[in-house]
Amino acid sequence: MNQSLTDEDRTTAIGLARYAYEYIEAAILVERNDQTPTHISPIPAYFLAMHGIELTLKSYLRHMGLTVKELRGPKYGHDLHACHKKAKELGLHDAFREQPIDADAMRMLIGLNEHQGLRYIKTGMKQFPLWSLVEPLAVRLHQAVAPVVGYKSFDINYHR
Repeated sequence: MNQSLTDEDRTTAIGLARYAYEYIEAAILVERNDQTPTHISPIPAYFLAMHGIELTLKSYLRHMGLTVKELRGPKYGHDLHACHKKAKELGLHDAFREQPIDADAMRMLIGLNEHQGLRYIKTGMKQFPLWSLVEPLAVRLHQAVAPVVGYKSFDINYHR
């Protein structure tokens, strides 16, 4: 293995798109295999989908020239809102036609994950978006970004 490669060399937009695909795919599997009779999907499904969305946005940002150091730094880190905002500034709207319902689902996911709320237990009331909004958002966003960065995506069609 070549020891001289840096994180900047190894962390590519295609690699981030692959990880995003796998997180979103895992989220779908978790949700579809859930046998719990509740009105919300399993928390791990939301976390996996949210992280897949984050990685999809970071794939786009990496493709658009942001460095790994920037993506990992305090400005972006795990801040879905900051990543989403920057991606839109850099032309994401040319590839992804965000609809109001997508923006609503994104806002709810951002709120749920405030202070890592999807990763760690936080007491109190929470507002979960319907899975029927989260899954299409994650998949459609990936389907828009993947061809831009040179990776495959889902063969699923959501009518919106």
